[in-house]
Order: sequence, then structure tokens, then C-alpha cells
Amino acid sequence: MNSFGQAVDASNLDKDVKSTTLHSVGDAAPDFSCRTTDSREFKLSAQMGRVVLLYFFSSSNPACFAQMKYLENEVFQKLRRRDDFQMIALGRGHAREELVQIGGEHRLTFPLAADPKQEIYTRYFSKYVPRIVVLRWDGSIAYQASGADYEGVLRLQEVLARELAAARTR
Repeated sequence: MNSFGQAVDASNLDKDVKSTTLHSVGDAAPDFSCRTTDSREFKLSAQMGRVVLLYFFSSSNPACFAQMKYLENEVFQKLRRRDDFQMIALGRGHAREELVQIGGEHRLTFPLAADPKQEIYTRYFSKYVPRIVVLRWDGSIAYQASGADYEGVLRLQEVLARELAAARTR
């Protein structure tokens, strides 16, 4: 079993994950706008100048909840006061009310936004959650990951540190 909740051959999964990822590192991130659960407007193109972490999840995959707890404690709480960082978690296939409940139950303080028809998700991917995308200050994709494993967590920390340092020196 993998973090996607499916029993598959690892090499086939890697190929499938790659084939369902619609953009590459270095590409401009597709723009989108949405409303967070606290009714704030979020527009990706308005985040230029910031390093942005996009987290795509679904409650149908229990690995997402463990990863969200990590993101809350080890990423968002440590970086939330920075004016050069932004994070948003997008609930693939979820309604706002579901996300309000999820956020409360898991004590999440980072912004959550519903993507009930998967309109935002399908600009980036065609399959699998969780997915993480880190965007550079210029709006290009710096990093993409799928699944929820320890190596991915370490890599995410490295990428965020590198991109935030680069944003400061631009």
C-alpha cells in the first residue's frame, strides 16, 4: 500500500504520477482564484513576490491529514508571519462546509479553500492526492511532490529554505 491508499508497483506508480502531473518545474503556475473558508479572496497572480505553497488534498486519503498536521506545525506556524511566504490548502472535491469542519477538527490555521468541481486541481494534475507545489517569487514552479513520506518532508524543507533565501536576495 502507498500513501494514495492503493496497492501498486512503485515504478508504475512513479510513471503514473509523472504522467498525471500537467506542468514541470520551471513552468509558470496556472493562475486561479478562490475564496478561503474565512471568506477571503485568494488570487494566485496577486502573490507575485512571495514563495507560495499549494497543498492539494482530499479527505478520502487519510495520509492527507497526517501531512496537513505536519504542514501546520512545521511549515505554516514557522513561516506565517513572513511577508514573502503564503500557503493555501485546496480541498479537491470538497465543499466549503466540509473544509470548515476539517479545519476545526484538525486545528488547522492555514488558509483552506474548497475546489468542489476540481477546477483548480485539474489545472495542475489529473490524478492523485496529496500533492504539493512550491512556487518561486516569480510565479514559476520550483517543486512538486506527491504522496506523504518522510523524504518528501525533508525535500520540502530544503526547497522552502532555498526559495525563501532567493526571494530575499532578488
